[in-house]
Amino acid sequence: MESRVEVGARTPSGVNMGSNFWKVFHSKKPLIGMIHLPPLPAYPASPGIDKIIEKAIADLHVLEQSGFDGALVENDNDQPHQIGVSAEIRTAFTQIMKTVVANAIIPVGLEIIYDMKATVEVAHEVGATFVRLDVFVDNVLTKWGKIEAQAAELSKLNEELPGQKPLLLTDIQVKHAQMLDSKSITESASDAIAHGSDAIIVTGEWTGQPPTLEDCISAKTLAKDFPVIVGSGLDARNAGSLLEYCDGAIVGTSIKSGAFVDAAKASELVASVKKLS
Repeated sequence: MESRVEVGARTPSGVNMGSNFWKVFHSKKPLIGMIHLPPLPAYPASPGIDKIIEKAIADLHVLEQSGFDGALVENDNDQPHQIGVSAEIRTAFTQIMKTVVANAIIPVGLEIIYDMKATVEVAHEVGATFVRLDVFVDNVLTKWGKIEAQAAELSKLNEELPGQKPLLLTDIQVKHAQMLDSKSITESASDAIAHGSDAIIVTGEWTGQPPTLEDCISAKTLAKDFPVIVGSGLDARNAGSLLEYCDGAIVGTSIKSGAFVDAAKASELVASVKKLS
């Protein structure tokens, strides 16, 4: 099943074409909104596949109507997380993504938390435009265990699988994890770019917490024209300061009311970012 999104060649005025990111996201400061799925089947709190799809489509439509440039589907409510998901979770996620992609008029991406290989494989299977990879070039320790960086393997997999190649949006020194490598953020950024990332993501330490301006400036100074995007904590109040240095953002917490994307909050953020252009 193919996405209805057409990947064009337009780019915002003055933006360098060194990354495929700008072939997909045409705004000067693109915003990608999070669609957080309810717990998937296999988790006791799951409402069932039909309710999950209903919620995902509702969030998708709000993001589209609010002017977001993309949507990212994630299984954040699958608690406890698994480092490498079960076949049941992967099958359910694939079914949900096929429906979301088929209904989308903006680029849609996905992340299967802590299963980077499955994320890339499912993206190819469903025709997703991009993926987010929490772990790419940094070895980290999470509360669920150690995760080793597999950047070379993931990039090779993305190239070898058939169909359209999804963009690889890759975290560096990601939230909710302890670094196991002695690396600066600029070293992580350099590694990610060298290993085939299409955009690097900077985050705070936790969900809803923004990255420091120091990290944003350091990453962008190293990356130059290569896209650097905020991966946590962006809202209407701090958008001006963070997006002075970063090229866009993935947004979840600040545009939600309860479990759902809130139309008023999403529209307010879009309006505040457009004023920056």
